[in-house]
Amino acid sequence: MLDTLFRPRAVAVLGASNNTFSIGNRVVKNLITHNFKGPIYPIHPKEKEILGLKAYPSILDVPGPVDVVTIAVKSTLVPQMVEDCGKKGVKFVIIHTAGFREMGGEGARLEDALLEAAGKYGVRVYGPNCQGVMNSDPEVSVYANFTFTPMRPGNASILAQSGGVAELLNLNLRRMGSGFRMYASQGNASDVSTNELLEYFGADPGTRTIMMHIESMKDTRHFIDSCRRIAKEKSLLAIRTGRSKAAAKAVSSHTGSLMQQDSLTDTIFEYAGVMRFQTTEEMISAGYALANQPVPAGPNVAIVANAGGPGIMAIDECVGCGLTLATLTEETKAKLRAGLIPEAYVENPVDVAATANAEHFRLTLTALDADPGVDSILVTMVTPPFVDCEAVADAIAECAGRATKPIVCVVMTNETWASTVEKIKGAGIPVYDFPETGARVVAAMARYREVQKRLEEPPATVPGDRAAAAAILGAAPGGYIPQADAYGVLDAYGIPAARTAPMKGGRAPEGIGYPAVLKVDSPDVVHKSDAGGVELDIADDGGLKKAWERMSGAFPGAGFVVQEQCPRGTEIIVGLKREEGVGPVLMFGLGGVHVEALGDVSFRLAPLSEAGAARMVRDIRSLPLLTGSRGVPAADLGAVERLLLAVSQLAVDLPEIEEMDLNPVMVYPEGEGVKVVDVRIRKK
Repeated sequence: MLDTLFRPRAVAVLGASNNTFSIGNRVVKNLITHNFKGPIYPIHPKEKEILGLKAYPSILDVPGPVDVVTIAVKSTLVPQMVEDCGKKGVKFVIIHTAGFREMGGEGARLEDALLEAAGKYGVRVYGPNCQGVMNSDPEVSVYANFTFTPMRPGNASILAQSGGVAELLNLNLRRMGSGFRMYASQGNASDVSTNELLEYFGADPGTRTIMMHIESMKDTRHFIDSCRRIAKEKSLLAIRTGRSKAAAKAVSSHTGSLMQQDSLTDTIFEYAGVMRFQTTEEMISAGYALANQPVPAGPNVAIVANAGGPGIMAIDECVGCGLTLATLTEETKAKLRAGLIPEAYVENPVDVAATANAEHFRLTLTALDADPGVDSILVTMVTPPFVDCEAVADAIAECAGRATKPIVCVVMTNETWASTVEKIKGAGIPVYDFPETGARVVAAMARYREVQKRLEEPPATVPGDRAAAAAILGAAPGGYIPQADAYGVLDAYGIPAARTAPMKGGRAPEGIGYPAVLKVDSPDVVHKSDAGGVELDIADDGGLKKAWERMSGAFPGAGFVVQEQCPRGTEIIVGLKREEGVGPVLMFGLGGVHVEALGDVSFRLAPLSEAGAARMVRDIRSLPLLTGSRGVPAADLGAVERLLLAVSQLAVDLPEIEEMDLNPVMVYPEGEGVKVVDVRIRKK
C-alpha cells in the first residue's frame, strides 16, 4: 500500500535551500503554503533556517520519525543520501534529481546504486527524475512536488509519466473551476510503478475518475487486469504520446505487418476499459465532467437552449459523436407547454427562448430529469442583459442538487457575467465555452457507460477439440507449419474451410474434385499468390499435372496441396498475433491481396464476448460492402462473428500459436456461411 507516500506523518526535504530558484526551496514552500498537516524538516549542511523552519545538516539529525524524504541534490550524491534515509527508517524517498537511467551509461549505474541502497533498508523509491506527489485531502494536504499550480481539492486523480503533462492536466482542471484528488508523476518509475499507483487511486474512495498519461507500459498484463477491475466503478481516461512510432516487431504475415504501436495501444485500452483521447484538451474536458457528474444511463441527450443557433450546433456535434436526441414523452411536453412562454419550442432541443427566466429553466430541467427517455441534459445558454442571469444560475444549481441525470452546461458570455458562471460551476456542473465541446463531453460520458457494460460481458465459449489441435501442433515443425496441419487445427475447432489435401505423385488426392486449386506449401513462401504459387481453375487431372510440373520447377523441394475451388464471395481476413506481455490479439477486415494497401482492419484482445465479436465486425469503414448495397446481397455477418469467436477460443486454448492468418475467407450471402480458403499458422 502507498498510504505512507500519500499520507505521510512527516516530510523531510534533502536539498532544501534559501535560494528561491532551487527545487528544494520550491518543495519546502509548497508544503508550507498548502498547510501540510505534519512536521516539515528542511535538510541543508550549512543553513540553520529555511523559510522560517529549523534546518538540519543531515537526515540522521532530524529528531522525529520521517515517512517521506524528497531529494533534490546532485545525482552522484543520491545513493549516499538514500543510504542515510534507510538508516533513519524512512519509508519512501521521492527523487526529483535527473541524470539516471534516462541518460544511460553512468546514469544507469547510479540508478542501480541508489536502488541497491534502498533495498538494503526496505526503502521504497519514487522516481528518480520525477516531479513528486500531491494529495489534496484536507486531512493531509501534502504537496511534495516542485511544480507551481495551487492545489485545489477535486474528484479526479492524475497519473502521468511526464511531469509536464501532469501539470498541464492540473493547471487546466483548475482553470475550468475544478481540482484534483491525488497527483502522481513518477518519472523513471524505477521502483514504485504505474500499476501500483493506478491500483492505489482505484481503491481511493475520494477518486471518481483517473486521468492518465502513458508513455510506455511495463507489465502490461497487470495494467490490463487492474484497469478492468477499476473501470467498472471509476472512469479511466488516457492520452498516449508517441503515436507515430512502430512498436510491433516487423514480421512477414499480414496480421503482424498491420499491427502497429497505435493500433495495439487502442486494442489494449479497449479491452482494459480505458477511454483514450487524442488531445489533452478533450481528456481534461471529459475528466472534469466525469469527476463531478453522474454517469448517464445511455446515449439519449436532451438539449436546452435559449438561443437557436448554438442549440443547432450542439445537435450536429451530438449526432456526429454517436449520441441520440431523446424523444420526450407527451407528459414532459405538456409540462413544458404549460409553464414556458407560447413561443417556446417544446420538442428536443427545448428552446426556452432568450427571455427565459429562472422559473422557466427550473421547470425545464426538472421535467427533463424526470423523463424516462432522457439520459443526460446539455444546456447551451447565452446571458441576455434583459434577464436576471444570476437567478437563472441559482435555478440551474438548485436543479443540479436534485438531479439524477448528468447536466453539462455551455455558457456563452463575457466577464460581466463571471459570477453567473461561477454559481453554476459551484454546484458541480461543468461549464464550457463552445456547444461542440459540451456535446463531445456528453458523448464521452455516454461512452463510459458503454465501457462499463462491455466489462460485464462474459467471454464467449466455443466447442473445440483442444487436444487434437495441440497434438497436430506438437508434431509440426517450428515456424510456419504445413498447410495440411494448419487446416487440421481449424477443423478441430469447427472452422469451415475448403477441403485440402497434400499433392502426391502428381495426382489429385481422393475427395478433392474439380475445379481445383494447386498451392505451393513451403515455410519460405508466405504470400503464395504474390510468388506465383497458386494455380486456379484446374479442370482435370491433366491440368493438375501440368500445373504441378510448372510449380515444381519454380519451387524446387517444396511441397504442394490441392484444394477444392470454392465459389467467389466477399473476401475478408481474420488474423491472430500473440503480443509479448499482452496476449493474443485478433484482427478482422476486408481480405485478399489488397488487405495491406487498404488497411481497413479492427483489432481486439482475446477472449471475445459475443457482443465484442459483433462490434469488431462493425468497426471497419468498409462495412457497407458486407451489409448489402447496389444489388449485392448482405453477407452472412452471423457466420463471420461465429468465425471470430472460434478463432478467439483457439487463441486462448493454444498459446503455442504465435501468428495465424485466415486470408482470404470467402463470405457468402446471409444464411450461406463462410469458408476459409487459405491459412498460415506460425508456431513458437
